Amino acid sequence: MSPAQLKELQELSHIFSQGKADPKQIHQLSALLAQINCFAEDSKVKEAGPVSFISAPNLGL
Repeated sequence: MSPAQLKELQELSHIFSQGKADPKQIHQLSALLAQINCFAEDSKVKEAGPVSFISAPNLGL
């Protein structure tokens, strides 16, 4: 999360905690959380690297 995103999240959190959020701010929070989530997902993929899956053994059940 970037410093700008953190600041925006703190500001929106303050507005929501006061119960003063309007539809515009709800949309802003939704968009911000989507950005943060995408950034986190991209970071996980880069850190983990390629993944190889091995099929489950056939146990003859």
